[in-house]
Amino acid sequence: MTKMSNLPRDLAEEVLSKVPLTSLRKVRSTCKEWKTLSKRRSFAKKHLGQASVGAASHKVVMMMDLRIYLMSINLNNKNDESCIKHEGKLISGSDEVDVSRVFHCDGLLLFIPKDSTRVVLCNPYSGQTRFIESTFCFRNWWNYSYALGYEKRSRSCSRKYKVLRFITVTDFVECKIYDMSSDSWRFLDPPRGWRVGHYDRGLSLKGYTYWFANKKRSDKSDGDRSFLVCFDFTRERFGPPLPLPFEPFDEDTVSLSSVREEQLAVLFQRWDSLELEIWVTTKIEPESVTWNTKVFLQVNMSLQFQFQFLLTAASFFIDEEKKVAVVFDKNKERSLVNRNVAYIIGVDESLREADLGDSNDKNCYPLACSYVPSLAKLT
Repeated sequence: MTKMSNLPRDLAEEVLSKVPLTSLRKVRSTCKEWKTLSKRRSFAKKHLGQASVGAASHKVVMMMDLRIYLMSINLNNKNDESCIKHEGKLISGSDEVDVSRVFHCDGLLLFIPKDSTRVVLCNPYSGQTRFIESTFCFRNWWNYSYALGYEKRSRSCSRKYKVLRFITVTDFVECKIYDMSSDSWRFLDPPRGWRVGHYDRGLSLKGYTYWFANKKRSDKSDGDRSFLVCFDFTRERFGPPLPLPFEPFDEDTVSLSSVREEQLAVLFQRWDSLELEIWVTTKIEPESVTWNTKVFLQVNMSLQFQFQFLLTAASFFIDEEKKVAVVFDKNKERSLVNRNVAYIIGVDESLREADLGDSNDKNCYPLACSYVPSLAKLT
């Protein structure tokens, strides 16, 4: 009888290409031959191709109960209980540490352990992991903001990945960037005149990162009080304030998401009327933005509650074809505050709820971001 480990390479590739992403770690630990095969570029292309063929679901990285999971959401499935599939833990290293924040860029994940000053960068698909040591000038190191992006090299079309860390509290500003090629941090000119809350995760899009920002109270100049700012990892600098299609107050819910890794979407919910809007850009660059003149989604009547806005805002994504938004938050019934829920909202103001399971801590909110596996290397 022929053993699986002795199959011809082409046949083994064909069989193993059907293995779910979260099971690749087990495949690689089975035998040396499979570990080598699963890291070949030809296998990766076939495996990623199998995952995309006929795929009607969205892949999202979900942080719940301080752990990182991979989930698939099939909006064609009208059964609220089965439209979301829990595929398993995405990162083995997250089994041993509590994760407070996670960021996605180009198939790479940057996660910040809850009780550690070092950060972790990994490619869940290839299994590569890098631990980055940090030192802090500000005593409350958990107040720093982070971002993951890349420098664009026009000649070689390759990407040089970098990690940004900065802080903009009232009496202290600092900005540093980590370069993987030199394995070191460098100081940059810090932002002035505006601040970003450390709880604001920002959004990575095409190698840049965008945040909501507010003018510091000491800045009395004219202009919008709230806006977007972008960090350019190639030029290693922040861009100018970018206008929003609305003017939010501190009590409003605002959140960022990406659309097909090409455009930026913003969710805005007013605290008083509970009216919810989602706007999508038609052009987005580090120094300019153009918003679609027509709102993508507007809900006036069906929502009787406000999505999370304190600390970390509720995360979301949209499906342009099906004209729906999926917002991740807690159950709004007082007796079920530990339960995580995906709210599926249609442009027709329909509202569905999908149960994501309970958290041990009612203050641990589910956080999600779109995930596309890649062959990006940690260099």
